Amino acid sequence: MYLSYLSAISSRAELKLMATTTLIVEDHPLYRGALVHLMHVVLSESTTLAASSAEEGLRMADQAENVGVIMLDLGLPGLRGVDAIASFRYKCPSALIVVVSASEDRRETMAAIRAGAKVVLSKAVSTEVMADIMRRLLNNELLEPEWITANGKIAIDEEASIKLTPRQQEILVLLSYGQSNKEIGLRLGLAEITVKMHVSAVFRTLNVVNRTQAVSAARRLGLYQISEVG
Repeated sequence: MYLSYLSAISSRAELKLMATTTLIVEDHPLYRGALVHLMHVVLSESTTLAASSAEEGLRMADQAENVGVIMLDLGLPGLRGVDAIASFRYKCPSALIVVVSASEDRRETMAAIRAGAKVVLSKAVSTEVMADIMRRLLNNELLEPEWITANGKIAIDEEASIKLTPRQQEILVLLSYGQSNKEIGLRLGLAEITVKMHVSAVFRTLNVVNRTQAVSAARRLGLYQISEVG
């Protein structure tokens, strides 16, 4: 029954992307193999490539033709999260990006969607659910980004996103350079005490206690990306 189910999905999806290349980027060998197998069944006529890191995947994308689907683990070593999504969007602007993640954190999910993911899938979902989502995606049936967990489809709530003011965002980027409050004040034309107040507000919003944690949380949540900090 399972094979016949996937076969039916495959016959419909292949009509849409006969000549595409699928790129799987997942660092865990067993899960990577399972995703490769899934895509071989869903798109048996396509080429499926597999990488264990975003850096390796980007090199493969450079050499591949017509990368149409990218399945990307959100928690890779090295380049990861929204930075990885943004890098693949730049490299393969027409590709459909599907994020697979062990995390079901709403803020991380929203960050992935803002960065360009079309679907965010929990690693806990069944193969049948994953195959059905891929079939719908390839047949252009997903009009809006979707978040699917083991409990089903979760409503995407923009209000769950972290909200920083434009000034706080500027200061956050400068924090990532390691600049002091005084240096930030000189750069932005602000009094040092004003910068300190903004930094404290950023800490409260991100629920962190120091600059290192703030920069790490901001990148994980997609509040800025590598391109914004040189």
